[in-house]
Amino acid sequence: MTDNEYSKARKAAVDALIYWAKTGMREFTMRDAVNDYLEASGANRPSIGGEETILSHRKIAANRLAIDCIYVLSKEELSKVDRELEWIASDFLMQDLGIR
Repeated sequence: MTDNEYSKARKAAVDALIYWAKTGMREFTMRDAVNDYLEASGANRPSIGGEETILSHRKIAANRLAIDCIYVLSKEELSKVDRELEWIASDFLMQDLGIR
């Protein structure tokens, strides 16, 4: 993946998060954009630490998105984004365990 593709995925995720936080609309579009960014960031790549390491990388990448949203969102909207990103970041583990 090129830097340009990574930047586009990050911007798309941030834009989708901001739109969703402000309007409550396009939730699935936002989730897809965030997951695309997590994939583009390399957070999903397996490493020596296994699932715990992937989860940590996904949370770090998700926090980057939250930081990018700070300048636009109210405290309540940012809290909403933080909760959703936490859920999305840990979602892959729930799927592996058959919880969803």
